[in-house]
Amino acid sequence: MVTLNVTVTGQGAIFKDSSPAISRMRQAIITEILQEGESRLDETLRPRPAGVYLSVAQAGRGKASTGYFRRSVHARQSAVGGTIESNVVYGPWLEGVSSRNATTRFKGYASFRRTAQWLEKNRVKPIATKHVNAFMRKLR
Repeated sequence: MVTLNVTVTGQGAIFKDSSPAISRMRQAIITEILQEGESRLDETLRPRPAGVYLSVAQAGRGKASTGYFRRSVHARQSAVGGTIESNVVYGPWLEGVSSRNATTRFKGYASFRRTAQWLEKNRVKPIATKHVNAFMRKLR
């Protein structure tokens, strides 16, 4: 099975320090970023009744979408980062990274890539700033 990933990796002095208070702050930052990413993907992958995000076996004439691909997306957190992943067999094709995308007109939805770009552009800095400011207030 293939896994699609959005990875959160911390860099800089805050992520190298090993004190318990900084570790808790770091984990809070990563957790919130992963939650934002999961909710954004959940919103992006919301199935429509026409059968979008279904395998051929699941999509049938007159059937509503089951949303299996959306439900298979989950976050996994580590000490210095995290991953949002889905290990559905047809996931790479939906994302547009499968070799089959090169031979068909369907180029993929790029949901994971777009979510990673959106997180990096719009959410990472505000989330980190919020947690660092809260940490600094506690130090005073």
